[in-house]
Amino acid sequence: MKKKLSRSSYKFLSAELKWQKDKGIITEQQLDDMMTFYEEDSGINFIKILVTIGAVLIGLGILSFIASNWDYMSKFLKVATIMTALGVSMFTSFKLEKDYPKTSKALLYLSGLIYGAGIFLMEQIFNFSGGPTQSFLLWTIGILIMSLILKEKILFIFAHVLGIIYINASFNENIIVYTIILVTIFYWGNKYFNSSKVITFFNTAVALNSILYLLNYFNLDGIYIAIIFFLIGLGMYYIRHDLNLDTFRLQGMIVIGISGFMLTFRDMWEELPFVEDGNYITIGFGIILIIYLLSLVRKRLLVPLIFTCILILRYYFDTLYDFMPKSLFFIIGGLILLGFGHYFERIRKDRGGVLDEKTY
Repeated sequence: MKKKLSRSSYKFLSAELKWQKDKGIITEQQLDDMMTFYEEDSGINFIKILVTIGAVLIGLGILSFIASNWDYMSKFLKVATIMTALGVSMFTSFKLEKDYPKTSKALLYLSGLIYGAGIFLMEQIFNFSGGPTQSFLLWTIGILIMSLILKEKILFIFAHVLGIIYINASFNENIIVYTIILVTIFYWGNKYFNSSKVITFFNTAVALNSILYLLNYFNLDGIYIAIIFFLIGLGMYYIRHDLNLDTFRLQGMIVIGISGFMLTFRDMWEELPFVEDGNYITIGFGIILIIYLLSLVRKRLLVPLIFTCILILRYYFDTLYDFMPKSLFFIIGGLILLGFGHYFERIRKDRGGVLDEKTY
């Protein structure tokens, strides 16, 4: 299987190897042999985007028509309409798969939307009492099965999004078993899709959301949740493994930044029974966190720089807003943002104008 490179990376590699061939470092045959292992990624395809938007608009139009006539339709006609729309969309997608693959994919995505809408409409028709959370679970399962059978990455990612919605809508319910099963299937599916970085990102997002659900379900205070996620972020950033380490480190740094930001508020620390005044802990933790982030910024990493900027502005607003003249307050705030923006630009310029995944 050829390794896909972005257009800029593919052109750079091709030009570099041709330069080496012209210099006599490698032969024409060696150049051809090496280039057979790579191919240019198609990237964002205009036609695919166009037909996908068109399919979604058609779906919205059909749903709008059904909704406007819903009260005048019998139960049989309602069910028949939903099943017909889903069947026509799926059948047309399969018929066009060979000759018009992009249109076929767009109709497949439309089928996924019709399937989800059909679940909610069926619930209304037959007065099911499962509620929206169960509907999202059924939608997630259906899309997950479609994506695995058809090996469709976009649908698999969409299943992750639906899974996150389902988990967040069920924070007060016992869905522990369902959550564990979903996370397990998602990570297994990652291998099925050749450990894609994008899918790994969504895998981890669902796993983190599941951990948040579990901690909330067992009624842990916000301070404990923030500390646990801060430790999880450190583990994701520093523990080495073979599953898209760059993606884990990026998400780990984001988790560190968000949980660390939450731990800079005194109210969080005052949730601890032995802390009466969390102000000193907040200041101490904030200083340590900023020093830590600045140590990463020195390595010219962008995500720590973003959170350093957020923390500095957070303390700036909390400390000086009520004491400084408003004009001077906004001028200094603007200068801080300009300074960080200039540093962003320097990092980007040093990287040749390209911001790759190693921004953690």
